[in-house]
Amino acid sequence: MKLSDDLQQCHISGDFGKALEGYAERAKQLEDALNDARNGLLYVREVHGELYGVGFDRVEAKAKAALDV
Repeated sequence: MKLSDDLQQCHISGDFGKALEGYAERAKQLEDALNDARNGLLYVREVHGELYGVGFDRVEAKAKAALDV
């Protein structure tokens, strides 16, 4: 499950609940940015092939785990 989904499922009232809502929104923004970066890296890999030192597989595995895809 994505971090943003986990945070949105917390039902806490008061100031801490408002803070969690903010964290959930920030997590969603980070997930969107990571998804865009992942797609860009997949495109570079497809167009230019394996580039030495880029770590395509390592980045892809960690991005997929973080994005729950």
